[in-house]
Parts: sequence; C-alpha cells; structure tokens
Amino acid sequence: MRLLLHDTLATSPFVHPLTAGWISPDIAIEARSELGAADVGPEDVALVPAPEIAALLGTHTLGLEAAVVSGSVGSIAMRVPVRPDEVERTLVRLWRASGAAEVVARATLKPFYGIVPMDWTRDDTSEAQVVVVEGAEALRPPEAGFAEDLCRAWFVLTGQPAITHVLAVPRTLDRTTLGPALETLVALRDIGHERRRDLRRDLADAQGLDRDRLTAFFAEQRLALEPADQRALLLLLQRGTWGSAYPPIRDPASLTRVTEPLPPHDSK
Repeated sequence: MRLLLHDTLATSPFVHPLTAGWISPDIAIEARSELGAADVGPEDVALVPAPEIAALLGTHTLGLEAAVVSGSVGSIAMRVPVRPDEVERTLVRLWRASGAAEVVARATLKPFYGIVPMDWTRDDTSEAQVVVVEGAEALRPPEAGFAEDLCRAWFVLTGQPAITHVLAVPRTLDRTTLGPALETLVALRDIGHERRRDLRRDLADAQGLDRDRLTAFFAEQRLALEPADQRALLLLLQRGTWGSAYPPIRDPASLTRVTEPLPPHDSK
C-alpha cells in the first residue's frame, strides 16, 4: 500500500509538510504533479483530482479524512482576451490542468458564462479564446485580458462548494490496514494547519504569489469532507463529466465509504 498525493497548490497543506521535512512518515508516500486513476493501484490510498474517483469506483470508495473543498475563492481559473460576455463559441484549452479543472470548467462555462465550447484541447493553440489554468497560475493576475475564478462561478451558480480533490480508499482493505495511511494524512493536514503562516510564506516565495491573495485562497478551503459535501461532489461530477472521458456516476451510493472515518478537521 502506498499513499499518493496530487501535488498542486490546492493540496499543498498536505504536500508541503512532507516535502519541507516537517514530518517523517513511516509509510511509502509519493507526491506527483500529475496523478490520475491509471496511476493508482488497487491497494493505494490516493488524494486525487475529484473526477478520478469516477474511474476508481471498481476498486476504491470515498474517504472523508482528506479533500479539498473550495468556496468563493479557488485555484481554477479561465483566461480570456476579452470580457467573458463577448465570447460566444470557442475552442477551450486546458493548460497544465488536471481533471478537476476540466470538470469545473465544463460545469460552468456554458451555464454561468454562456460560452459554448466547440472542443477541448491540451495542445498549444492560438485558436482558443478560453484557457483554463490551475494551481499557482490561477492566482496570478493575467498579463493581458481577463481572468475568472471558476470555483467562485460554480459556488455562485449552485450554492455548492467546488470539491476539487477527494480521497480514494481501497475497498478491500480493513480499517486496521488503512490506519497508517489515514493517520499520516491527518498528521500532514494538522501540521500544515499549525504552521500555516510558514506554509503561506514558503509558497508565496517559491511561486511568486501575493501573500494576501494566498491567505484569501486558503481561508476559503476545507480539507476534509462533511456529509453534505458528498451531495455537492455528486452534483459537480454529474454536470462536469458530461462529454468528458470520465465515466458517469450512475449509482450515487457507489460514493459511500465502507469504513468509519477519522474525525474531520477544519483547516481555518
């Protein structure tokens, strides 16, 4: 069993305590800048971009101990050369964007902005008037044109938070076997919270981000799932995976976890 972590700005309260050496875990743990369902073994515990859980439900269920739940400030943005209401139809480019950014964009571009995506691409192209960015890049001001926070758009559109990352827990492993991985996640999250000023300083310096903007971003995050969040996750996946390569969630009960969670923790 390994513990796998998607390494991006939103998950930095879990990843940075590991990479900065604030904690020395006793289990195999890997942080990856790209982490999809295909990278997760049947006995791996993994903090993955939210839509990857749809492809993992044959072997995994949803864990409550770790997640990224974004409110009115998120780390997924679209950039456009003109005002969004001046864009009607366009190719959409996903630039270094995970599946989380893709589903949030798919769920908001047309319903919220009235922008009809003609197609989606990860290739470099000048034909795309909409470019979706994620992570630190989403918090930087654009060099030209306009930027829109898509997590905020989802929150305004639905009244629900954008759940960008979830914990995939192997169905075959019992609570005793899962314990070390889940306890490590909680320990990473707790020390990230205790040293949140150091975390923000390190990220601002390393990524060249405005500290006030970074503080506002983290203030809108929760790092564990509450029961109501499962309904919010299902809504995002139902609206955001349509037309994508991700399988639909046909049985909402498939997102129900099978082991008792550790106590959730509010990162604020």
